[in-house]
Amino acid sequence: MQTDGLYGSSMLNTFNSSRRQFLQVGGVAVGALTGASSLAVAGPEVQPAPAKQAIVILLQGGCSQLDTWDLKPDAPTEYRGEFRPISTSLPGFQICEHMPQLAAMAHRFNVLRSVYHGTPSHEAAIHWVLTGYDYPGANVTTKNRNDKPSVGSFVARVRGPNRPGLPAYVCVPDKGQLGDRVRYAGAHFLGMAYDPFESGPVPTDATSSYQLPPHLVMSPDVGIGRVRERQGLLSGLDQMAREVDASGTMNGIDQFRRAALDMVLHPVTRDAFDLSQESPETRRRYGDHKLGQRALLARRLAEAGVPFTLVNFANNQDWDTHVGNFNSMKNDLLPKFDHTVAALLNDLQERGMLETTLVAIVSEFGRTPKINAQAGRDHWSDVFSVMLTGGGLKTGQVLGTSNARAEVPHDRPIHYNDVLATIYRQLGVPTDRVFMHAGRPVPILYHGTPIPELI
Repeated sequence: MQTDGLYGSSMLNTFNSSRRQFLQVGGVAVGALTGASSLAVAGPEVQPAPAKQAIVILLQGGCSQLDTWDLKPDAPTEYRGEFRPISTSLPGFQICEHMPQLAAMAHRFNVLRSVYHGTPSHEAAIHWVLTGYDYPGANVTTKNRNDKPSVGSFVARVRGPNRPGLPAYVCVPDKGQLGDRVRYAGAHFLGMAYDPFESGPVPTDATSSYQLPPHLVMSPDVGIGRVRERQGLLSGLDQMAREVDASGTMNGIDQFRRAALDMVLHPVTRDAFDLSQESPETRRRYGDHKLGQRALLARRLAEAGVPFTLVNFANNQDWDTHVGNFNSMKNDLLPKFDHTVAALLNDLQERGMLETTLVAIVSEFGRTPKINAQAGRDHWSDVFSVMLTGGGLKTGQVLGTSNARAEVPHDRPIHYNDVLATIYRQLGVPTDRVFMHAGRPVPILYHGTPIPELI
């Protein structure tokens, strides 16, 4: 297994100081490099990969498996709920009546109906889903940041950006979950250079303009030439420290600064985030709501060459349907979800991108099989469903089943880490690669194997 040394806290302190100096000397807007903590620097040792990029859609809050991919029409009323199953383009496979567009293209993706992990806690489950590691005691106060690096951060560390000037990892709209009460999409000990770049708020309709992230906006009083001149001056001032530095800290700062300048000055980055370049028809095609516009931005980022984009299809636990599950699902969540995901897959296919763009739809867990007294469903991690397609995966498969009441896997149980191992494999990231933290080796994924039926 490969082992990498990591920079310590002294480097980060030096780094932050140098970054502030660069902002002051260069005249770039302050936002331009507070987001610099979200810039990824290229990493080596990428394995041959079928997927150039991945879009991971998080249904944060916990999506009900019984009311989407794994209906139980023969179960007692208090389990099956009120939704009817409809046939799909895969013979014998039925899904919820409120997902007709996805039903018509089921042969183009895979559904895993026997996924599980070990915790029904929002905080710990979100951490698990975004990192592959359990986080016992995760909470919204003392344990509200990563205990291990996120999948996107490991991809950024190993893969780096696909094109100069682009981040390697983006979160749409940001790296917060549970209404920003926990933030488990970060880089942790890998360092701030591998944190996600955050898109910021995305329009909630198909006509409103999108403000570029402040990290990409320079002060109007400072031109590109002056920024480069002042960058050269700062490099000269750093030279003495560099000559006496034996730790490589200054080289690390140089690497970060170069990436920062690429982000601020390179038009490819601003273009990738600029939704105004999309036609009104395309924006409407994705949906006149936040899900549609977030998915469209994710497609733009993938098309530009961002290796890993995490898209949150919730603002504050939208899918956490403890109360009024069926009204929320049929009147709001599922119609938008169905429309947007179908539009995304069709658009990727039409652009010739689906074969090289892995799309995963995940949730931190499922919902309880038995309906509660508030016509809702509670947390359930013993079995839930995941959708995967693109990125070189085989498609048109339904793997695993749950038992008659969707309580536990019935056959072909799939641990959630196997899902992550499959994503890593398609992106060319070796899961047995080890990084050192606090004197201990930390593998990218401590267990989990790619799902053989999909590769």
